[in-house]
Amino acid sequence: MRTLYETDFVQWTEEQAKALSEHNEKTLDWENLKEEIENLGKEQINAVHSFLKQIILHRLKLDYTNDILSRRHWMDEIDDFQDEIERRLTQTLLNKINLQPEYERAKRKVLKMYDVSLPDQCPYTFEDLMTRLTEK
Repeated sequence: MRTLYETDFVQWTEEQAKALSEHNEKTLDWENLKEEIENLGKEQINAVHSFLKQIILHRLKLDYTNDILSRRHWMDEIDDFQDEIERRLTQTLLNKINLQPEYERAKRKVLKMYDVSLPDQCPYTFEDLMTRLTEK
């Protein structure tokens, strides 16, 4: 028999929220609640990492290519990604950030698009990536 969690997730969330607000432990779906809460945390970490990858990708293009025409667009994109990170960032998320895997992913994309030489290690700190850029 399928559960409400499987058939109508939105309704399930509403019922679980109500049970939580009423401290009704008997109607809480403990197993699925645990899984969903864990997934929420993972989604936030994944979102921040995804935005960091995009910032790194654009910074690499800005710093290592001669493509002048796209610079303003890349800078605008970086600004938007920084906004998204700032909306989500908590100390816990900050402690979980690992730039090197995102750098490797961004580097792979840049190398497909441009004939450039890029460093083996990420040349940016988190602070570098979150610093607002201005047109030079």
